[in-house]
Amino acid sequence: MRAWEEHNAEALIALECRTRTGEEFRAREDNVQIGRVHLARVRSTAHTVERSPDLIGQQPTGAVALFVSLRGEALFQQGGRRQFLRPGDLLVCDADGHFVRGFGHGMEELALRVDRRVLPEEICPPTPGEQPLIIRKSEASPYGRAIARLVGRAVGSQDPAPPDEQTIVDLLSVLVSNGAMRPHVVHRALACAYIEDRLRDPHLSVPEVASAVGISVRQLTRVFADMGRTFPQHVLGRRLDLAHTLLAGTDAPTLSTATVAAMCGFRSTAHFSQTFQARFGIAAGELRRAAAKRL
Repeated sequence: MRAWEEHNAEALIALECRTRTGEEFRAREDNVQIGRVHLARVRSTAHTVERSPDLIGQQPTGAVALFVSLRGEALFQQGGRRQFLRPGDLLVCDADGHFVRGFGHGMEELALRVDRRVLPEEICPPTPGEQPLIIRKSEASPYGRAIARLVGRAVGSQDPAPPDEQTIVDLLSVLVSNGAMRPHVVHRALACAYIEDRLRDPHLSVPEVASAVGISVRQLTRVFADMGRTFPQHVLGRRLDLAHTLLAGTDAPTLSTATVAAMCGFRSTAHFSQTFQARFGIAAGELRRAAAKRL
């Protein structure tokens, strides 16, 4: 249990953990850090955690936490009020607020920690002492579903694909504001999330994404212009990020450059190789061989 507390304090959020006397405890946590965004998939047997005032004072995070329940019923208690989360429910709270969470029959969940400093000033996520934001599975929030998909793919899978940091921040901002953010932020969040879902499709196009978001092609073009890039530049950058993950990962020895190019939505291996080296300063094949040697 002490090792589990130490790991959580270093990788996610410092917590005091307890189990019933004599009960065996097993847990696993897969973590990914992207800038000021921390992602995790957590699985464990029954236990209780507390973010106590003493611990908050010793190890503050300055962050907002989001949890997506995947398995088991979870208790969340804060300020004398108890609430239960079931699979598919989503909770957003201040990571520096005093709370207790309980998992009576084990659990599996996705966790997200986002530094408050990267969130827009106009949104008001829960602060210490405020009740959490809970979104039930039945509410079918498109922003909550998108966050769950992106985090779920990035942690604890055979083919981790770290999402774009700004996309996660945008989705959380729109989720907390209940869709009341400026329209271009809402459109950017949905467009970039859709692109992440379809990154491997070589036929991904501006009209397709615009239609999925519910805006015109011209509006979508402006969304990316506000980001200082074009739609093709954004897609290319994300595909190259995915390719780098694959070529540096555990499956690298079994993958050829042409295979990775096709897996990441490139129609031309030559174009992939050229843009990959220009972006990362190393040839795709060289990175793959270095990964294979390391493994």
